[in-house]
Amino acid sequence: MTTLESRTITVRIDRDRDAVYAFASRPETFALWASGLGAGLRREGDAWAAEGPEGPITIRFSEPNGFGVLDHVVTTPAGTEVRVPLRVVANGTGAEVALTLFRQPGMSDAVFARDADWVVQDLGALKALLEAPGGASTAPASYRDSRIDYVELAVADLARSKAFYGAAFGWTFTDYGPTYVEFADGRLKGGFTTEGMPAPGGPLVILYADDLEDALARVQAAGGRIVRPIFGFPGGRRFHFADPDGYELAVWSRG
Repeated sequence: MTTLESRTITVRIDRDRDAVYAFASRPETFALWASGLGAGLRREGDAWAAEGPEGPITIRFSEPNGFGVLDHVVTTPAGTEVRVPLRVVANGTGAEVALTLFRQPGMSDAVFARDADWVVQDLGALKALLEAPGGASTAPASYRDSRIDYVELAVADLARSKAFYGAAFGWTFTDYGPTYVEFADGRLKGGFTTEGMPAPGGPLVILYADDLEDALARVQAAGGRIVRPIFGFPGGRRFHFADPDGYELAVWSRG
């Protein structure tokens, strides 16, 4: 059994722990403070990608959780997986963020020291962002305020809805008793409930797809009914479909 040399770097932030986690748990916000992670952070399927110092990297982030865990796994251009433990814990009425940096095999003293300095710089940037008066101090709210945060649909059969959305879009699910299931698409959460009758015809929920034709094929393969085939509109293209309960949703893509 082999262990790696490590260094845990922390920063205290004068913000409520939940507010810090709410902000930092959104992968897209890493681009605002985590320069060491790479440039051009973007979502690609179930993972995220960026341009690291040595070439393209992919990143898998932890699912949202109630424990302040922000761990992520970085896959280097050489295919090596580097695990990065990152946690947010309460410290008094504020928060403390801790990142553990592991010295990778063959890493020189200079490179390890450089990476540690980079982490110090990035955590300092996160602190400054979240403590800035009148600006980034309200950043956690600005990333959620006035945006779709949760979608709840009354369905006839929880198992059928899970099977459909799991097959068509790869959503994951958490059961909360016999009448409620929470779903997650990696960014947005919502719920299926049998405590009400399905009521198609409400607000149109629109999903995004990198490959529109592939998404349409997956919807059809999962048993969805295409209501409006792919059509163009200013800014992109989209199609509408009905799920097994008759809810009409849309999927769009740029170009």
